Amino acid sequence: MGGKISKEIQKTLKHKLKKAKKKGGIEAMAEYCAEESLKDIDAIRKKYGKDLRVRRVSLGHRNPKNAPKKDEEKMLKALDLLVKANAFLPKTIVQAHEDGSYKLYAPITLNSRTCKKCHGDKDTIDPKIVKYFASKYKDDKGYGFRSGDLRGAIVVEFPAPKEDE
Repeated sequence: MGGKISKEIQKTLKHKLKKAKKKGGIEAMAEYCAEESLKDIDAIRKKYGKDLRVRRVSLGHRNPKNAPKKDEEKMLKALDLLVKANAFLPKTIVQAHEDGSYKLYAPITLNSRTCKKCHGDKDTIDPKIVKYFASKYKDDKGYGFRSGDLRGAIVVEFPAPKEDE
């Protein structure tokens, strides 16, 4: 189920970003990512179950809500090593915890020229976009990505089974 959820999130975000681009260009795309994308992710989460946690995480996060937890940070670093070694990057990877809970990670790589318009080298990004993100995020780490880099991951967290299950 986690793979299905992560695919739906990626498909939804991609569709909404294309729609925003047609509506208002890169500025509308930046606004969608900053203002609406978390709501769309939460709506998808609710569709699959109230006990699930679903989020986007990144070592180079822009929004502090997308900062990884310690175990997620370790996983992102491991996935980043795979990317940098030009090794096989799985579509999903599962991290099991001692309490019976587990997390499914769906890596996100930067493969679109459009994404680089907000996440590429800061000095090549439209100053209006840089100013917009600076007004929203004090500690913006979302710049400096190149094609093929690991941008982050979608994490679907499944709780430990309850005692009576």
